[in-house]
Parts: sequence; structure tokens; C-alpha cells
Amino acid sequence: MHYFHHFNSPDTFLGLTTGAWTAIVTLLAVIVALYQEWIKDIWDHASLKMEIIPSPPDTHQIYLGDGHELTSRCLYIRIRVTHVKGKSAEDVEIMATNFWKINTSGSREKISSFLPMNLKWSHFQPSRTNIRVPKGLFRHCDLGSIRPGANESLCILLIDTMVQPNPVSGNIYPNIILPGKYEFELMLTGSNTKVLKQCWQLEFQNRWSDDENDMLSYLKIKELADI
Repeated sequence: MHYFHHFNSPDTFLGLTTGAWTAIVTLLAVIVALYQEWIKDIWDHASLKMEIIPSPPDTHQIYLGDGHELTSRCLYIRIRVTHVKGKSAEDVEIMATNFWKINTSGSREKISSFLPMNLKWSHFQPSRTNIRVPKGLFRHCDLGSIRPGANESLCILLIDTMVQPNPVSGNIYPNIILPGKYEFELMLTGSNTKVLKQCWQLEFQNRWSDDENDMLSYLKIKELADI
């Protein structure tokens, strides 16, 4: 019985010649060069989620102050932005992009005076519109506060935009929402995360109380699948 042993010749490896391996390596280098930004985006990508939880500490009553003097209370509503997976999210910002009024008939009407603007991140001094969300942690972003109003309104929702806008036609402040039922849209973006758009339904009554539990009972907020 004869046994035959097959050996690769010095100029082959795994059955491929040196020239073939050179071609493969060259092709891989070209692919990496062409798609390096895409590969980098996948490697650096972060996934986030937004939530609005209508209970403390995300939504709770705090004091408003004028310097060192406490003037009144307000019910603060904050957005919880949680890191889900991937690397830490960089330069994350949230913009309130649309507000719709829900009429008693159930029809929806876009609030034309509302001005899309970036929201402020909570607990940063000076105020910031973009921040880092570390891996495994979360940050709060201020949506706004329900506070005592003036004239015929017992309370208003003041959207916490980075800049207080000037009044528009009719002496209406674009970031002041009167009591009622609404739908609104938020958009989150960052340097290494995909654009995230989410919508909520919001309803608050024209009632004010210095008791936090009372104020929480006057507020209804829930996320919508789509609008």
C-alpha cells in the first residue's frame, strides 16, 4: 500500500498562490478605505431612548425663585434619556419640533405660533443644549414646567427652550402652552446616534395646587406610537 503526502509548495498557502493572497489583501484594503466612515459609524454608534415619566423624580414640584427669594411652586416635567447600548453618546440634543392642539371634537390643529427650539439639559450650569450620555447611565432634559399663570389662566406650561423667544403676532409667547389637550413631537440627535423622533399626548387642567400629588393628578401624559 502506498501513502501519498501532499505538501504545499513554498509559493502557496492553503492552496492559494502568493499572487492570489496579494490580490485578496489589496481588495480588503480597498474595501476598508471605501467604507471606513461607515465602519467607524457602526463601531462608534450609541443607542438611546427617551421617556417621560409623570412621577418623581422625573416629574415633581419644585420652588421657583427670584434670586434668593422663593416666589412660587411649579411642576417640572423632564425627559429621561437613557443609554441602551453601544458607546457613550456624544453631543446629544433634543428639539421640541411640533405642538398640536386637540379640540373637543377630537380634531387636531397645529399651533402655528409654536417655535421649534432646542431644550435645555437639566442641572447644567451654564445651560447647555448638547451633552454626553455615558454608557449605562441616563440624563434628564427639561421639557418645561406647569406654573401659576396670569389673567384668566390659573396655570400655564412654559416649554423650557434654550432661549426665551419674544412674543409673536397677537402678543403670544411661542413657548407658553395654555391648559388643554395636546400632542407634541420631540427629535433627538447626536454625533454618533441615529435621529430619534417620538410623540406624546399631553393634557393638563386649569387647576393649581401647592400639593404635588394634586398637581400630578391634574396631568396626563403618554407616549404615542405615531402621529
